[in-house]
Amino acid sequence: MEAYEEIYQRMKDKYIAERGTAFDEASDIAIRLRVLAGELYNMQTSLAWAQRQLSPATASGRFLDYFAEQRGLTRYAPAKARGKLTFRVNEVLDVPVVIPSGTAVAAEGESPVTVYTTEDSVLPVNTYSVEVNAEAEEAGYRGNIDIGTARYPINVPSEIDSVVNLAGFQGGADEESDTALRERVRNSYISRPNGMNAAYYIALATSVEGITKAGVLPKNRGVGTVDVFVCGTDDNISADKLAEVQQVLEDARGLNVNVLAVQAMSTDYDLNVAVTSRPGFENDEVIAKCTDAFESYITSLPVGGKVYLSQLGKYLMDTGCIEAYEFDVSMTNQQAAGSNFFVTGDVYIEVV
Repeated sequence: MEAYEEIYQRMKDKYIAERGTAFDEASDIAIRLRVLAGELYNMQTSLAWAQRQLSPATASGRFLDYFAEQRGLTRYAPAKARGKLTFRVNEVLDVPVVIPSGTAVAAEGESPVTVYTTEDSVLPVNTYSVEVNAEAEEAGYRGNIDIGTARYPINVPSEIDSVVNLAGFQGGADEESDTALRERVRNSYISRPNGMNAAYYIALATSVEGITKAGVLPKNRGVGTVDVFVCGTDDNISADKLAEVQQVLEDARGLNVNVLAVQAMSTDYDLNVAVTSRPGFENDEVIAKCTDAFESYITSLPVGGKVYLSQLGKYLMDTGCIEAYEFDVSMTNQQAAGSNFFVTGDVYIEVV
């Protein structure tokens, strides 16, 4: 696509060639040509954008969603992180303390995350503590707070002396990125379900709401067996959800096939990288964008997937906020076992 100045220069050269004389840049004809060149540039930009939406390999946004729908896929929605809050008193009370749903607690950090209880609960008499289910106020990866960080009461009952999360919150996820969805659309063309192959059982398992990934190990328990390892936005899937997947697989399994739905296990993958930021980006912004890119890449990997540093590097570069990156020597390409899926571990990003 031509740049604006190239369009204007070409029009200017053509005008001079036809007229035989040059014109002043402040003249009326120069202004007219510049306005026209600007409109032509805008038209080229719009046409180039429209061309990119014609293929799933380059489409973005809602147009990529259209291609995904044609393959029976839907962009993963953002999810809220969930966990538990422990409310404590220093001395036992002789009256119960009601902890209503919506009781808010803030987590420590430069951009504090707020979590809310999701159920009504009561601290019984003669009891020092009670554990209550809670979730992050907003959906997204930021809600996955570490152990012991949610400890600043907002509207906690006055009888409660302290509150803390004794385990980290899990399951928070940002909306699936274009890059990740594009990869899933691409894979749907490469691996087509045929009623017998791994793609068939993966498609069945992920058709169940809440199941985001699946992997298949044939003959894991012997000839004629197929084990389907599944996971969702949470590391752990409920027994009811696993039973639902099992029923779907049973109803559509191949003849004489013993199929079993199994909880996939998570494997941490750490990020340790030094990045060179582009001018105009603050360090905090660079770290946030690169962290999101890392999470997006790890989330895109299937059960039994492999981390390729070259692919991870592309995700980092696609943020548009860095000029270069250098992974720590401790980072390597890593293959997950067929029953495992990668999750983000510790993140260390140095901006240079």
